[in-house]
Amino acid sequence: MNRQNERLVAAFAIVLAELREQAGLTQEQLAERADVSARFISFLENGHRQPSLSALYALSRGMGIRMRDLVDTLERHYHTTDASGRTDVNT
Repeated sequence: MNRQNERLVAAFAIVLAELREQAGLTQEQLAERADVSARFISFLENGHRQPSLSALYALSRGMGIRMRDLVDTLERHYHTTDASGRTDVNT
């Protein structure tokens, strides 16, 4: 089983950056709140890393949202974009 879904990782990168900005946080501020490095946040937002469940929880808490809301937003974005990350008008 291929556990690397590049389209999902790309969607997560976009969603994380958008939600972080909506929360009014810099990468450094989110990193501090989530107890991770700013470099890790940067890697996530650039699609170079994918988060663990523990990281998802810490990131959502750091942004002041429920983990469920982070995942719901990710799922919506994933299902409404094509492989290049553009909005898919067919959905």
